[in-house]
Amino acid sequence: MLLLLAIAFSTALAAPPAPNIVFFLVDDLGWNDVSFHGSPQIPTPTFDRLAKSGIALNQYYVNPVCSPTRASLMTGRSAMHTGIQTPYGSGDDASGLNLTYTLLPEQLKKQFNYTSYMVGKWHLGSKNKDYLPSSRGFNKYYGYYLGDTDYWKHEHNEQGLDLHSGGVGLGMAPGMDQPMYNTSGQYSTELYASIASQWIHEHDQSAPMFLYLAFQGAHSANNNYVQAPADLIDQFSSISPTKTCGQFELPLKSDNCDKAAMRKTIAATVFSVDTAVATVEQALKDAGMLSNTLLVLSSDNGGPTDGTNNNMMNNFPLRSGKGETFEGGIRAVGFVAGVWLSDQVKGTTNNQLFHVSDWYLSLLDFVGKTVASSAASSSSSSSSFNAAPVPPPSLVLKHNERPFIDGDGIANWNALSLNEPSQRTEILIAAQAAGSSLTAQALRSQEWKLIKDPHLLYNMPYWYPPPLQAWNYTTLTVQCPKPPSKEANVDVCENHWCLFNLTADPCEHRNVASQHPEVVHQLQQRLAELTKTTVLTWVNFSEKDIRANPVHFGPTTPITPDPQPHQGPHFYKGVWSPWLSALEANEKYPAAYVGPGYPAMEL
Repeated sequence: MLLLLAIAFSTALAAPPAPNIVFFLVDDLGWNDVSFHGSPQIPTPTFDRLAKSGIALNQYYVNPVCSPTRASLMTGRSAMHTGIQTPYGSGDDASGLNLTYTLLPEQLKKQFNYTSYMVGKWHLGSKNKDYLPSSRGFNKYYGYYLGDTDYWKHEHNEQGLDLHSGGVGLGMAPGMDQPMYNTSGQYSTELYASIASQWIHEHDQSAPMFLYLAFQGAHSANNNYVQAPADLIDQFSSISPTKTCGQFELPLKSDNCDKAAMRKTIAATVFSVDTAVATVEQALKDAGMLSNTLLVLSSDNGGPTDGTNNNMMNNFPLRSGKGETFEGGIRAVGFVAGVWLSDQVKGTTNNQLFHVSDWYLSLLDFVGKTVASSAASSSSSSSSFNAAPVPPPSLVLKHNERPFIDGDGIANWNALSLNEPSQRTEILIAAQAAGSSLTAQALRSQEWKLIKDPHLLYNMPYWYPPPLQAWNYTTLTVQCPKPPSKEANVDVCENHWCLFNLTADPCEHRNVASQHPEVVHQLQQRLAELTKTTVLTWVNFSEKDIRANPVHFGPTTPITPDPQPHQGPHFYKGVWSPWLSALEANEKYPAAYVGPGYPAMEL
């Protein structure tokens, strides 16, 4: 009896487990590609249910393109401070996210002993083994390094295989990943959900889990067309009854791939991601982990719209899309769900300003408060979140890591969990150090947004409703009047400043710079101040390297099984792998940053 009492007493005094975190990042998902934003074209029942049971984020912003958003998520820093404003190249450029950063999984490990897993798209550098996810805090990794692959063959650019697994949790030393040759014919969205579910079931629940699932969907495959299984595509035949593209059973013919056919496949791809999220949610439930898990979903950027990159995502009624600093490029799909949300915010739409760079400090704040709250109420049966003030944990940074500075992410958890006024009042969207090869500049401050030269990647400055869809504007989450036509002398903000009032004009129909010169001047001054710590973009230092060719790192071998016998490629020409030594990698930007206001890093 005394022994049992002693065990019970010691258990009560033990620190409660930190909550699990599952972060879903959906590639290229547009604002109006989810039905909980009022789109009738693509049903997303899982997204809708989770957003409705949790918090739908209505003023949530990301960076205009993928690598910058992934870098901000992993570091908590502004894209203007990581130097990553545009996506990394095709695997032969000596680029990568600075090794001096302590990434989110590393910080979670140091602070709260998390075990972290990553599945899916990395796109933050692979020039050296130290840049791989398995070297940067993830105990297990399964996915691809570069920006896009074939959804079934998992090869990049019709060359080498780009699908790998690694990590100490799989019995491999950090950075010593293994190529996965035995997966051809498995659709990536379903494959990644299966791997994530397997790891959830295998997880040792004595430690909290951080799972980062970065889907391939709905990015174009090898910058050709988005791909989806035939049975899912057929469910959306009403969008395009006679034409289909992006289905591996059919040859890709340009006359069969008009915009409606692209949209048909987009619908199937997004629906597949929605189903995959449900698969992972069920795995958490089966493992008894769902009741202690926070779920977060985010897009990495606005959708590439109207055929951009052979894609037909949609951001309507927001303006423009991926690669641009207009709202369609940066205002993102997002929600948070889980038992740890207070009753007062469950089932609400959050209109507080929140940026992707805020997740780093906000999730650490969430975990710290949740652990403290659980400890304080360990004698109670209630598991509701107690938001009593708890000091955020002190960051454990590397000896040569730049601290958080003005423009970076902030601890903003209470803006979500309590719907308190956001600690964020502005977003540094784009700025350029002297000599930058980019020209985009943009800043949001409160309701005002100042932009100049909005194109970072594409040039799509208008409004693009999806094809073959009669829109009822009253169903949309964002309410705007009918946009002006291209022929209406629309201001595209090239070579001069535009000002928009996003409260009165969230769809950026009217440039009001001439009516508010004092606001323009004020925001220009603020942007100039923030630009002092902006570093040169990585593309200023871009350097192609033929040594990266995958033929140097694996055999030319038949793709078996070959799910697309009617079209190439039919061979893996090697495998995409790290190709530089540590010394060589450190000589290549951005391992060592230089730029105004940014001291040289000791490596």
